[in-house]
Amino acid sequence: MKFTVPVQSIINPLVQVASICAKNTSNPDDLTKFLLVDVKHTALTLTGTDNSVQMQAVVPLSENSCDSEGTFLIGSDRIASFVKSLNMADDVSFDLNEEEEMLAVVSGKSDFKIRVRLMAADTVFPVFKEEEGAPEPQQFLIEESKLRYMLDKSVFCVSHENYRDYLKGVRFEITGDELFLYALDGHRMAALETKLPAAVENEIKFLMTLRGVTELQKLLSNSSKEQLKFTVSDKFISTQIGFYTISNRLLTCKYPNVAAVLPKMCSPELHVPLEELKNDVRRVSLFSNKRLNHINLTFTYNKLQLFSQNSDHEIGRAVIDIDYPEQDGYREINLNAEYLKDFLNAIDTSDVVFGFSPPYQNTLIRQRDEWNENGVRVRYVVSHIMV
Repeated sequence: MKFTVPVQSIINPLVQVASICAKNTSNPDDLTKFLLVDVKHTALTLTGTDNSVQMQAVVPLSENSCDSEGTFLIGSDRIASFVKSLNMADDVSFDLNEEEEMLAVVSGKSDFKIRVRLMAADTVFPVFKEEEGAPEPQQFLIEESKLRYMLDKSVFCVSHENYRDYLKGVRFEITGDELFLYALDGHRMAALETKLPAAVENEIKFLMTLRGVTELQKLLSNSSKEQLKFTVSDKFISTQIGFYTISNRLLTCKYPNVAAVLPKMCSPELHVPLEELKNDVRRVSLFSNKRLNHINLTFTYNKLQLFSQNSDHEIGRAVIDIDYPEQDGYREINLNAEYLKDFLNAIDTSDVVFGFSPPYQNTLIRQRDEWNENGVRVRYVVSHIMV
């Protein structure tokens, strides 16, 4: 196998796919730590997986740049670090010596030899495959920038703890042309919804892993209006973005009826200037109790007071003018300071809205306009801290 390509044409796809591969595995037979390289006369195909996420990049080769075809495995960490060290303006040639299992690499005036691993006849690279007789997968379309926006506004709510599976991913529920997206960690929840460009025939529900979502985010553009087609089966979801194809092994577990947590009617709904609140939360939270890390928010007649106190009896306090015209109005809540900062950082409008609904165990936080200009509704629910 021998071929030549410009460094600039392979560096990004190679580094991107290599980042998917498993790390810190001590098993020499674990193929997930390797990058699968398949060279044809017309294209170079790179495949990497950690058994949860799989990514494939197909890089076109120019005419006569491939002298011979071949397939081999190469350590993902080594090759990613190596190509990043090459001169972007150079061409790089690869020549595989199958007998020695060595890859000779020439770039500019430099040459290298890198150990590779050939695919034995009985070796099967762990690519994602549907089981024989599995139900026909379903498909849906969504604008690329809209999906990027929805993931950016929700993924921070996913739990990083390893106890309940349904907290460890992002939930998609599609009925007709409506998409509902949920992310939660047991104390807070992001709930987003939008309209899809085309309705689906049957209801689609699936739970992507946090790793799958974060790797998908890296590929998505926040400006492209191109429609992406997703294919969903019982075990996998996949889509193609440019010359990348990314697949995620879905979490399979019972998912609770989280939509029931969303309040149907909030009264009152109180608007607070976003930037002023962000600044005051940052300052007041410096004096919060480190064990609970909470801030007390008290809404009264045209005022919002923020308060925190720590074990050294240090106090942080701030007052913000708001529009709360009820003279005897009163709402008091204790919220985790870091959660509150995350929510405020996700708000795009000049005001943030706090909504209260019986039995007042949770607070709804949303943007000033429930539906933004892209047709996405963003809402957050956070549990109160009992002190």
